[in-house]
Amino acid sequence: MRLKMKRTNTLVLLSAAVMMATSPLEAIGQEQADTEAPAGETAEPEAPAFFRLDYSGDLWERPALTGDWGGRRSQLAQEGISFELDLEQTIQGNAHGGKDTNNAFRYSGSWDLRLKFDTGRMGLWPGGLLEVHGESFFGQSINDKSGGTPNDDALYPVPGDRDVMLSQVTFTQFLSDSFGVFLGKLDMNTGGKNEFAWTYGNNFLHSFFRWNPVVARTTPYSTLGAGFFFLGDWGMWSFCAYDTEGAANVSGFDTAFDGGTSFATEARFNWEPFGKPGHQLFGFIWSDKNFVSLEQDLRSGIEIPTSSLLNLFTLDVSLERESGSWSFYYNFDQYLYVEPEDPKQGVGIFGRFGMSDGEANPIETFYSLGVGGTGIIPERDLDTFGLGYYFVDYGGELPERLGIRSSQGVELFYNIEVTPWLHITPDLQVIINPGGFEDRDVAVVYGLRAQMSF
Repeated sequence: MRLKMKRTNTLVLLSAAVMMATSPLEAIGQEQADTEAPAGETAEPEAPAFFRLDYSGDLWERPALTGDWGGRRSQLAQEGISFELDLEQTIQGNAHGGKDTNNAFRYSGSWDLRLKFDTGRMGLWPGGLLEVHGESFFGQSINDKSGGTPNDDALYPVPGDRDVMLSQVTFTQFLSDSFGVFLGKLDMNTGGKNEFAWTYGNNFLHSFFRWNPVVARTTPYSTLGAGFFFLGDWGMWSFCAYDTEGAANVSGFDTAFDGGTSFATEARFNWEPFGKPGHQLFGFIWSDKNFVSLEQDLRSGIEIPTSSLLNLFTLDVSLERESGSWSFYYNFDQYLYVEPEDPKQGVGIFGRFGMSDGEANPIETFYSLGVGGTGIIPERDLDTFGLGYYFVDYGGELPERLGIRSSQGVELFYNIEVTPWLHITPDLQVIINPGGFEDRDVAVVYGLRAQMSF
């Protein structure tokens, strides 16, 4: 089968598809190239953030601190080889309530190394993209003091682990302009792009604003899987099967599709009411795994205290199992205002909703709503801001026995672009019933994050 993909569109399509393909949680809207090269010329597409093509510029203008390496870095990118190294550092304190305010000022951070290889630009074959992601976490997060997850970065690659891990090795191949397949060890958080709230964006710190926690029970962060996708001007649709037992600190071949398999499908639609860009996403996940009631996943916002577990054993509570689990999720973002002179500046709203079986999955329902935007302050065109509210309702026998009911919270941030490679983000969070425990006082978490690209 001969591929007839236009060179001006290949990289943009690949960047969108891989981010879509590597996460069935919430698809990413594609960035379609809207210009063609003049006759007789080979134009390069405007580089999406996923695959930069130009690292030139002085210290205050270039996208990465170490620059262009004498022109070699941009040349490698043009030839299909990309190297990205990012550092995120966070200081946060729990000023009131939560689980504990004693010694509740923490410093933490993470390194992320991403290598990307575009087979078309490398002169091998068109439509292929290999992505490798290695990462590590260091320091101490504020999560164990607040009782919730106000530091989403601390949940990866494995909560509480400080080792360097290979969380993603994914290959994506387009078989036509609108259809492709993918397989490998998938980073399940690469998807979920939202114009105002997303895992890898310069925005919120709390996990419940960066993705939908209702999928955590059936979707590991890093796992083996495969699937396919369709995309077009209308949006994207995908289907994926992956190992429910996967983790970032293991290869996954020993448990692949043995202890449990998850199946996910979702569709993300582009729409422009009143000429303003927006997206609507619908998804469904089902797993055939046998879940143990006492299994914990910190991404759900629940950390069962040791004393509570001992009480359960004292009461001779059986380790009940639930066969299978499902979840439905919805995601949207919608601009309400866009700057006429610069469509990258504007203000809009976002929201997420999720529901599950409420038995195997400790999160029965979830929703978040908020407002965000870019360039609201004159002369600060690339700064971003966000204000959001979330509510999570826990269900099932185990949360009932532990007195875990529901939790809600509010977060406000302002992301300052000092340079394209340095962003500083002041942040404030207020969490009611952290971890779902009604006897915990309101937690007030303040913080400051610094993000650097090398």
